[in-house]
Amino acid sequence: KTEENTRMAHKQKIKWLLFHEPAELFIRTAEHFQQEINRLTGDRYEIEILKLEDYNSKYNNGQPCDPITELRENRVQMSQLYANTLACTDATDFYALALPFLFRDHDHCAKVLEGEIGDELMSHLHDRLKVRGLSFTYSGGYKCMATEQKFDSVDQLENMTVKHKPSPVFTEMFRALGMNALEDSDANLTQTTLPRYHVEASKTQTHVTDTQHSMYLTTILMNDGMWADLSVNDQVSFREAAKICARAERAKSVADAEEIKTDASEQAARGIQSMNELSEAEVQKLKDKLAPVTDKFAKYFGNDLVDRIKKS
Repeated sequence: KTEENTRMAHKQKIKWLLFHEPAELFIRTAEHFQQEINRLTGDRYEIEILKLEDYNSKYNNGQPCDPITELRENRVQMSQLYANTLACTDATDFYALALPFLFRDHDHCAKVLEGEIGDELMSHLHDRLKVRGLSFTYSGGYKCMATEQKFDSVDQLENMTVKHKPSPVFTEMFRALGMNALEDSDANLTQTTLPRYHVEASKTQTHVTDTQHSMYLTTILMNDGMWADLSVNDQVSFREAAKICARAERAKSVADAEEIKTDASEQAARGIQSMNELSEAEVQKLKDKLAPVTDKFAKYFGNDLVDRIKKS
């Protein structure tokens, strides 16, 4: 017992902040990471996994916090944040990851995220935000559209309202479809993912169309100072643990989405009244309407980022 207490006392402590909802999607990644990092390092790290409300209550005097500031200031050491959140904070190349129909399939996405382009994006993230990105996760995967009325044609999206998102890419996508963005939540349509539907869509948006028009991506992040203080061997271990967890998380997100898509009881539990797909002709029409958005933004990203992603 004394030996175990001594070992526990020498563990390095890490606070892992869960910022986004639904928390269960992010808890499992943090728990998996704890298992992997301790397997790889001989059980030398203790991770305190904190939901946002618990972190604010315990460590932030009940006040709201900005997760990137908490990471930068080393008040938390790890987190997992939405790529669009990072883009809006100044890692602007991350906007490219949300471009419509950018990824052909999940294998293509994995090849990009785990290859040279993914490394470049992580370097860009570090240069802009001074936090360390370890791996890309989904926490959702392909996006769908939740609407108040079922739609079979892309033309029916015209003049629908959608909740505004702080992203120039999403703004242009909605505009290309003839939709109107609202600042409040009283909208006809929400773009979400199947695993996130129950926390993002309103109760009236009970019809879901699996458009797969964009990818919902998150990133496992680490405080830069803590990273610099790690031994070379531990840096290798942290990257390896993050890679293992990211692959498992992406696979689980895909499986979760497929289960919801095909299981009526799962749909009913989330309040989904109908689960729909567009015809091949309508999917092509959607792609055609959104193609100019990609063309417009491609020139804003350096190093031929969008073209290289497409060709990967």
